[in-house]
Amino acid sequence: MNPDFLNTALRQSAIDVGCKPEDLTKRKNTFTASRRREGAKVFYPDRVDFLAVSYGSGIAVSVCDEKLEAVSAALKNSDMLSSEELISLGFRPRFETVCFLPSGDDITPLKCRYETRLMYPEDFKELYLPEWSNALCRKRPQKDKLAVGAYDRGRLIGLTGASQDAEKMMQIGIDVRIEYRRQGVAAALTSALAHEIIKAGQTPFYSCHWSNTPSFRNALRSGFTPVWTEIQADLI
Repeated sequence: MNPDFLNTALRQSAIDVGCKPEDLTKRKNTFTASRRREGAKVFYPDRVDFLAVSYGSGIAVSVCDEKLEAVSAALKNSDMLSSEELISLGFRPRFETVCFLPSGDDITPLKCRYETRLMYPEDFKELYLPEWSNALCRKRPQKDKLAVGAYDRGRLIGLTGASQDAEKMMQIGIDVRIEYRRQGVAAALTSALAHEIIKAGQTPFYSCHWSNTPSFRNALRSGFTPVWTEIQADLI
C-alpha cells in the first residue's frame, strides 16, 4: 500500500475522533470527549455520541461527556464492544463499517463489457434519483465531484460516484441495476473511478457494513484492501 494513502487516512481519522495519528497505531485504547471537529468527515452528525475507530491495534473512541467514564471503564481491558454491550451502556448502534484503501500505488481500471463515461457534476446533476442513492448523495450534492457511468445502448445501468467527504479523501459509492449485476460492472466502475481520484491527487476510500458481503467482495475485486473499522452509535 502507498504510505501516503495510509497516512492521509490516519490523519483524517485522528481529526474525526480528536486524537493524534500515532494514537491509532498504539496497542492501547484512547478516549476523547465528543465534539464537532473542524475538518471531520462531512457525513458525521454535529453531535457524535459514540465513534470508535480501529486500525488493528488499540481503538480510539470519541464519546459524549455523560458516557465517557462508563465507556472508558468498559474498554479498560478490551479492544472491542459488542452491539449488546453498547446497548447495555445506553447506545444504539448506527453504523458498523469496514473501510478500504487502494492496495497499491494506483488502481488499474478493470474492463467493462458496456460503454463507460467519466462524468462531472454538470453531467450527473439530473441523476439524484433513488436508484443512484449510493453513488450520489442528495443531501450533499455539492460534495459529489466525479462519477463513472456504464451504459447499455444509451441506458444508464450502473453508476459510481466520488464524494469529497474530507479535504484529501473521496469516498466511492456504487449502484448497479439488478438485472446487470454479477457481470463485473461494479468492479469495473469502482476501479475506474478510484483511478481518476488518484489522478486528481486525492485518496480514494470505500466503506461498507461489515455484513455486506457483495460490497466487501467488490472492494477487493476493485483493488482495495480493508484498513480500518468504524462503529457509530447514538444515545438511546
